[in-house]
Amino acid sequence: MIDALRAALSAADLSLGDEAVAALTRYMEYVLAANEAQNLTALRSPDLFAREGIVDSIRAFSASGARTGTPLVDVGSGSGLPALVWLCAGFVPHATLIESERRKAEFLRAAAAELGLSASVTWGRAEVLAQGAMRDAAPLVSARALAAAPLAVEVTGALVRPGGDLLLLKGRRAAEEEEAARPVAARMGFAPAQLRGYELPGGVERAVLVYRKRRPTPAGRPASFARLRREFPPSPTGKER
Repeated sequence: MIDALRAALSAADLSLGDEAVAALTRYMEYVLAANEAQNLTALRSPDLFAREGIVDSIRAFSASGARTGTPLVDVGSGSGLPALVWLCAGFVPHATLIESERRKAEFLRAAAAELGLSASVTWGRAEVLAQGAMRDAAPLVSARALAAAPLAVEVTGALVRPGGDLLLLKGRRAAEEEEAARPVAARMGFAPAQLRGYELPGGVERAVLVYRKRRPTPAGRPASFARLRREFPPSPTGKER
């Protein structure tokens, strides 16, 4: 595992300390072993996970301009990308992981404990949690492979405090998704997104959409799950990166 990780970091011209490399290697080992019994990620080989999981997450954080040391809320955490990578690398001091699938939430809780990471895991839906104490409270929120940008902004945006940032990790259709999400972002209290592109080794195009929250979430938002299904029909440009 460590050879695959070091090769991916070298190909991306990324340099991390020995402690971060060791932590990321343990994370890779843990998630890929668990993936044999539970469908956590399509990145099934060490080489693929190192390049398109770990390197992608590191590059996204750097491209976003987010400040290190900012507590994170990650929505739809799944296999732990990007939140567990950012914790292992020391980019964020603590992460709250929100996952709507019970088994994945259980995996995340076990992984954080096994790796000794400062993370709390909540099994639930972001649009429901945003009606309580988490509303307009987080300085930094992220989501990767959650949904197309319009729905992702609606679901996650109410968690971001005014002055905070929402980071959506996206693929080559990021510009198309950003344009589609503009009315939703404005309604949810965000300034227009900044699209910050980057490449993975091999020329794979990625981008992070950075939304800055300008005002509190309006009443009635985010919509209920039933209303979300009506307002945001499934999109072919959505979840997959």
